Amino acid sequence: MSWILLIYTIPSEPARLRVSIWRELKTVGAVYLRNGVCALPQREDTREAFWAVAAKVEALGGRATVAEGARLASDDEELVIQASRQARTEEYRDLAREAEALLDHVRRETEHRAFGKHELAQLAGDVGKLKRWGEQVRTRDHFSAPGSETIAALLRQCDDMVMGLLDLARGESWRVP
Repeated sequence: MSWILLIYTIPSEPARLRVSIWRELKTVGAVYLRNGVCALPQREDTREAFWAVAAKVEALGGRATVAEGARLASDDEELVIQASRQARTEEYRDLAREAEALLDHVRRETEHRAFGKHELAQLAGDVGKLKRWGEQVRTRDHFSAPGSETIAALLRQCDDMVMGLLDLARGESWRVP
């Protein structure tokens, strides 16, 4: 497998600069090989991401090098893949917990009351946030971590729930799944 590496240093103060770079690297799913050295599988999107982060590092007074077409020893490659899968699996688990909590909340509440328009709008917004979160995780899931299918099914259930509640509010019949 071909990898792209970002090797960087950034001034230690102020700390917020290092944190902003760390957050950007986390957003794209980069795995740290060691302090200041990150790896991603080489693709056009990861290449663009690393070059953008490198430019930001330099704009913040640091130094950055992007190495394209890098090869890792098979043991190191496996460790990077495992670390990436583990991080995404944890994110999928967190997202699943939130989606299940939303579904459970709606099931409990619909047993004894109807949702008002404001609450339905808030639920639709909550489902939208969960879907955006799911898309963000899928974007950085470079190695097909377990959990993506479960999340897709849970998000469909959340969508179906909101659509059903909206139908119910319009006077159409519906039963909470």
